[in-house]
Amino acid sequence: MADAGVTGVVAKLGELAAEEATALLRVDAEIRALRRKLAYLQALVRGADRQRRGRASELLLLWLRETREVAFEVEDAVDEFHLRVEACRLGARWRRRRRWWWGWHRDAVSLVQALTTQYNSKDLLIFWANKCVLSPVLSIFVRHGLSNQISKINERIEELNQNKETYQIESSPSEIWSYASVEVDPEWYEDKYVIGSRESEFAILKDLIINKEGDISHRAVISILGERGIGKTTLAKKLYNDPDIIKHFEVHAWVCLPPHIRFREYIEIMYMQVSSQVPETPEENDSTIFAPGNEETTDMEFKLWQNLENRRYLVVLDGLVSISDWNSLFAVLPDTNCSRILLTTHLNVKEINHIDPQIAPIKLPYLDEKHGEELFCQRVFGTIEPPEIYRSKGYYKKVHSISTGLPLAITVLAGILRSKLFPMEWDVIFEQLESNGQPKPVRSIWYLAFDDLPHYLKSCFLYFASVSENVILYPDRLVRLWIAEGFVMPKKAETLEDVGFDYLKELVSRGLVQVMEKDAGGSIKLVAIHNLLHAFVESEAQDSSFLEIHHHANVVNPNAVRRLAIQNYVDGYVHIPNAFPKLRSLLCDFAEDQRSSSSSGELQPQSLWGNLAELCSRACGISENVSSNTLHGLHFLQGSRFLRVVDLNGLKMQKLPDVIGNIIHLRYLGIRNSNLEELPSSIYKLDNLQTLDVRKTNVGKTVDEFWDIEALRHVLAEKMLLPDCSVPLNNLMTLNGVVPCSLWDEKNCPLNNMIYLRSLSMSGISAAHTTALSAALRKMEFLLYLNLSGEFLPSNMFTTSSMRRLQVLILHGKLQGINDLPNDRYVLPNLTMLYLHKSEVSQHFVHKLATLPCLVEMELSAVSYSETTLFFDGFLSLARLKLEKVSMLKELVIGEGAMPMLSIISMYDCDSLKAFKALNGLEHLQEVAIYNMPEIVDNIKLQDEKLFSKIKCLTIPTIVTDRGGFPGRFVRMLDQLDHVVRVTVASESRCSDM
Repeated sequence: MADAGVTGVVAKLGELAAEEATALLRVDAEIRALRRKLAYLQALVRGADRQRRGRASELLLLWLRETREVAFEVEDAVDEFHLRVEACRLGARWRRRRRWWWGWHRDAVSLVQALTTQYNSKDLLIFWANKCVLSPVLSIFVRHGLSNQISKINERIEELNQNKETYQIESSPSEIWSYASVEVDPEWYEDKYVIGSRESEFAILKDLIINKEGDISHRAVISILGERGIGKTTLAKKLYNDPDIIKHFEVHAWVCLPPHIRFREYIEIMYMQVSSQVPETPEENDSTIFAPGNEETTDMEFKLWQNLENRRYLVVLDGLVSISDWNSLFAVLPDTNCSRILLTTHLNVKEINHIDPQIAPIKLPYLDEKHGEELFCQRVFGTIEPPEIYRSKGYYKKVHSISTGLPLAITVLAGILRSKLFPMEWDVIFEQLESNGQPKPVRSIWYLAFDDLPHYLKSCFLYFASVSENVILYPDRLVRLWIAEGFVMPKKAETLEDVGFDYLKELVSRGLVQVMEKDAGGSIKLVAIHNLLHAFVESEAQDSSFLEIHHHANVVNPNAVRRLAIQNYVDGYVHIPNAFPKLRSLLCDFAEDQRSSSSSGELQPQSLWGNLAELCSRACGISENVSSNTLHGLHFLQGSRFLRVVDLNGLKMQKLPDVIGNIIHLRYLGIRNSNLEELPSSIYKLDNLQTLDVRKTNVGKTVDEFWDIEALRHVLAEKMLLPDCSVPLNNLMTLNGVVPCSLWDEKNCPLNNMIYLRSLSMSGISAAHTTALSAALRKMEFLLYLNLSGEFLPSNMFTTSSMRRLQVLILHGKLQGINDLPNDRYVLPNLTMLYLHKSEVSQHFVHKLATLPCLVEMELSAVSYSETTLFFDGFLSLARLKLEKVSMLKELVIGEGAMPMLSIISMYDCDSLKAFKALNGLEHLQEVAIYNMPEIVDNIKLQDEKLFSKIKCLTIPTIVTDRGGFPGRFVRMLDQLDHVVRVTVASESRCSDM
């Protein structure tokens, strides 16, 4: 697949042609000419890429491979040019920042060191020319070097064209069909075909799970069987989210079973979910009661058993691939009466028949033609009635024949056809999926779907191969990586992030990416791709040299690797060589080796991918006998000068090497879930850095000069000091996890230079900061997400017009002057989520909130309300309400006509609350979760039988789940622990990765 490689280089040449550097060095004409040649070559490559899906000749495959190599040569030349120009600019900046005599001394020392180390003659010339301020000489040298490289590349292109003619290689330019850009229909987030096509299976399974007749009293195992892509997980999700099933069980857990994971990780995934719903007793915390040997895995098994014992639970095990895994897991789930285990697997009946002989497995069949047509039409036409011409031409029969009734195949095929405007184009698609009137294998749909993608989406889709299968991703992180890689092309009046999200929505509309969860406003929150599509993408990425993917194998040819993803589940290390001279992206995620686990019985945070400490120790030449607790410095990055993306998760290290400042192409630096304590002072040299992500580390500050990097777009940390900065950061959109480091006034506040922020999360705010913070907020007209924590907080975000775009507001602290705000109503027309903690607001404040038109979720906790009676009127969009430890509250009243869309109410530890009155019937209410408040339950029973029937009275502190979202799968996301299975909770939704 050469198209993605050529496309990326053409885009990079476009960026370079527009830059000032090319004009200053007078090579812009050569760059533009080369770009034109590659654009023509790209048109031929796209057509050849389509041809190779069939019986392509060896000559065509060879020509494609050589074309890709030429594109890579162009990329190397461009990046080398950038490297030298940036080195020149950086040198000039250094000279301005230090005294000349000291600079001369340092330069002389550096030159001597360079002479004795790795520099060649060209590098020395550039180095010395730069230091001696010989900019004209350097300019001529760099221009001459780039011109020579372009000349050689032009010769290669001419040779390619000549070979194509000499050997009569057939490759015609790809045809451009009409394309209708379509928005993602929100209805697609729910797979409604379950209700129709799976109605009988749904009813049978629901009856088995709830068992109203009471004839299944044992811990039953209910199995859903079927091929990959048949809809097992979708059906299980519908059951898991069914209101009747939710109320029937005290404890719920959804566990996805990835194909490569240690048994210990399975146990911890279940334990993390269950323990969040069950309080541990003092006896459970006593390590002396654990099994002999005091081993950590045994401890977790014991705790999991205790938490589930004598409680009615529902555990979904999604995607079982091994009977041995089942046998191990089954042993740690207690045989509690009327509990249920719902199992989805593609194993056959004979393999799992012994699991529960009393209950026959339910095997999902392929969709029949009628239900397949319903799914197809829903995906193509949405709610619009399909034109009759499509039925008269027999298209629906062809869809059924080609897809064989596999729901995933129908969805992806619909994604191809929904962007085609005319039936004639549909005919062309069907011709490509048939051979001699017979349908090709289903996998041909994946090939065609990929080939049909616009060129700008192919690299974005291939990027999903950089993570392992069954991983759910935050789209924010994904889009940031795409931008850093250079995949996202700028559009007028749109940010790169907005364009990247449009790319993602387009992949969703084509059925290639699944939306796993929405936020309160209905936007995409979590995404994934199906295992079948992931296998295809992984194969395509490796075959096209787009990405090297390694699990537990050595990198064969480090000198040729351009992107490297290491995904390790089993081994404690993977050997990495000392240098990757052409590496652009390094994405690693490893699990710590068990030898580094605590043996004291305490749970330690674990990642899921392997021990990168040993990996890097070996890479740096450290002995294999070095303890797995060794902290290292990632020195093998020293030889990778072209790196643009470094994203490492679970790396055991205390500091980055200072050489990181020399990787001036770097745009994305992510070090998460590690021992990292400090960033090197050289980080300020990274003038192209867009994203710094050091969450789940100990990094508390960085050099002040870091905040002068004008390219910064996203900074995500835990509690990093925010110093004063003098440079306007007009590109900065995300500033999360910072604390003020000095007193502020209206003129002396760093946020005044960050007025284009979209996401701001700050803690440690005091009364001395509120005036300046309030003034800064009045300037932030693009803010979407605001999270403030401190002793005192400003309150003007409710009344200032600059907050009109705000969607999520999280406040931990007392709101200064909240009851004295002059406005009669609040100006937050787009606010969807509001969380207040220790805010001490009044009934008057709540009345003002009632008029907000888009508010969907609201939480009041811990002294957030200061009166004894809370009356709700209005709140026409509110769907979820949570009250937690509102100690002064005695009476809760929902007025007539208020909260017509309310579906979930949860109340925890409101000790004084004695009365709850709902005067409007709450027709949409599905669940009332009450914990540790028996008196109010009795009162509701006496006063409102209808409301009482919806109460899920909890004897244990269950976390109320957002059942509208996707309940599980193996999760590896930015704002969660490394392997927490996704159960969306109201308090966790505030951690959305903005």
